Amino acid sequence: MISSNLSLNSKEFRKFLNSLAKINDSSILEISNDEMYSISASEDRSLFLWASFKGDFGVDTTLNLPSISKLSSIIDIIGSPEIDFNIASNKLEYRGCSVKFDYHLYDDGILNKPKVTLAKIKSLTYDFTFEASKNFIRSLLKNSSIFKGTNKLYIYSEDNHLVWSLADRTMTNSDNLTIIGDAVDFEMDEFILNLDNIRLLDFGDCEAVVFNVNKNGIGKLELHSKDLELNYIVTSLTQ
Repeated sequence: MISSNLSLNSKEFRKFLNSLAKINDSSILEISNDEMYSISASEDRSLFLWASFKGDFGVDTTLNLPSISKLSSIIDIIGSPEIDFNIASNKLEYRGCSVKFDYHLYDDGILNKPKVTLAKIKSLTYDFTFEASKNFIRSLLKNSSIFKGTNKLYIYSEDNHLVWSLADRTMTNSDNLTIIGDAVDFEMDEFILNLDNIRLLDFGDCEAVVFNVNKNGIGKLELHSKDLELNYIVTSLTQ
């Protein structure tokens, strides 16, 4: 790798890093002049995150990050609104007035790329789109703690309204909580999410999440904030 410079907005870059770190602490970052992106997979491969960070980076390279959380913590220590890295052959170098550090990178091939490619994610199409506020999702997660052993969220339409149900229909005599949501003009069968995946969403400054669902049971949950775009790809549970 030829040595080059990388200039970043520290606050937005940390948001980008923190969203990835919630999924997996190691990641491959692709940088192409005006965009930095990464695809990260949860441990059980039930959720994929395509995180995209826009900016005028001026470089075209790949960074293999061994620990995202460590890099985020280092940037926090610097405390500068803008940060300039030198990308050397195997590390990121920072040389400030009061703080200097080297953050070593993995060589190519050590980290495995997720099997879901960016081209595949972009090719997906959806039949239903709806929105839920950050406060509503957080309320659902809070209420889920009341129902011990229930870790599923069923989303479907009924009587021209969205329905959100905390339940587990594979268990007999299990408690459930059902909330009637906004009016909709479509009929959607059950889309079932593992609440653990919902807990991985990084809202940051976003006030709402956009749900995109297709009839094959694939969903994309979108979060947008300034130069940061987060796309969580999930598959509906069978029951």
